[in-house]
Amino acid sequence: MTSMITPLQIFEDLQQTLNGYVAKLDVYTDEQFAQKPSETEWSLGQMYEHLYLSSTFFFLANTLRCIEQRKGQMGGQKNEYGDKLYKYNSFPPIKVRIPEVLRGPEPVAQTRADYRLHFAQIIADAQKMVEAVAADAGEYKCIQPAFGWLNAHEWFHLHEMHARHHLRQQKELEEWLEIS
Repeated sequence: MTSMITPLQIFEDLQQTLNGYVAKLDVYTDEQFAQKPSETEWSLGQMYEHLYLSSTFFFLANTLRCIEQRKGQMGGQKNEYGDKLYKYNSFPPIKVRIPEVLRGPEPVAQTRADYRLHFAQIIADAQKMVEAVAADAGEYKCIQPAFGWLNAHEWFHLHEMHARHHLRQQKELEEWLEIS
């Protein structure tokens, strides 16, 4: 394993971060949730949609694929970016632009009420994986386009780091919207 952080600690950190996002839903108005600073930047709602979709269909899905040993391979290495990510337990403090070829359609925000339910489901799904991630040998890996080959523990940890990474974006959007 590349990290001394246990799956339970990762889950607890993820739960705390996601619960923070849920608590903020009560602070925003519908108008603030939908407002975009520019054509190239996301609204808070789009950021929440990105967090929901990436959590469900990317991070948790790949964690499960590793546990179930499907759609990946035995072995493989992280690249230099992946190594640094886990070394520092964080994405770099920069805005990340997904390459055009990997970028999907623009996220379409749902209602704030929807994200209360979605984030509760993400927490429940992640909690169900803690024991399996802890028991996983870490040899089976699935490719992460930006970081290389990751095992179940690394995918689970990446999920938490990704959720934490977007706190900076949330803060910038709140400052732009003049939300204290």
